[in-house]
Amino acid sequence: MTNPTQTADLDATIALLKNNLASIDPEAAIANIEAWQQQLMGTEIAETLGELKLAIDGGIRSGEIPSILSDLGNQTASAAGSQEGSSASKLQELGQLLSNAIK
Repeated sequence: MTNPTQTADLDATIALLKNNLASIDPEAAIANIEAWQQQLMGTEIAETLGELKLAIDGGIRSGEIPSILSDLGNQTASAAGSQEGSSASKLQELGQLLSNAIK
């Protein structure tokens, strides 16, 4: 089950994504990504977060951001299946927000 810190991070990340994605400060986005990478180290989601961070920070792959967000959304929604209660529903919501962020 997700610990209270992860739940708080889920709430903060969901709130961040519910705003206009284009208005998110890149530094705030990178800080959020790094926090999640640390918690999810060694997972496929952490690797995808690394790709997203590079795309935002370096701009070299910025055109790939929609695809990376979609992949991240799918991975997050899939991870929701191994959780219970509010954690599962929050992960499902986060996955949906990520998948639809650029649409």
